[in-house]
Amino acid sequence: MNPTPPPDDLSPTESNLGKVLALIHRVLPRLDDPARKAEVQSALSKAASFLEAARTAHSGGVASLPPIGSQQVATVVSPEIAAVIAAAVSVVLDRPYRLVSVQQVTVPVVPHLNVWAVEGRTQIFMSHKVR
Repeated sequence: MNPTPPPDDLSPTESNLGKVLALIHRVLPRLDDPARKAEVQSALSKAASFLEAARTAHSGGVASLPPIGSQQVATVVSPEIAAVIAAAVSVVLDRPYRLVSVQQVTVPVVPHLNVWAVEGRTQIFMSHKVR
């Protein structure tokens, strides 16, 4: 079994990727807190810059690959939030995928909607056989 090298033996690519992971790990518990939106945006922007630095260091300073974010994704949320969503999709699916669009969904508030009626209809539809 090979021992892990000491932290000072890290390449610039590894160091930058470690910083990205640490920032994402630090900000994940705060994603659901609207009061910390600016803090989350700032941390994710910093993580994106470290990721770009890691890519540049890995390619030897030659930008042969398109920069991160050059492929446009239709979104109404910030690019950092789209990146977190893409990371979550990657973990859940565990296979290649393409993020096509990210949009915030607003749930309409309908005071006269009877949730029991909706559940009953759902169960009736689920009981029918598909031909």
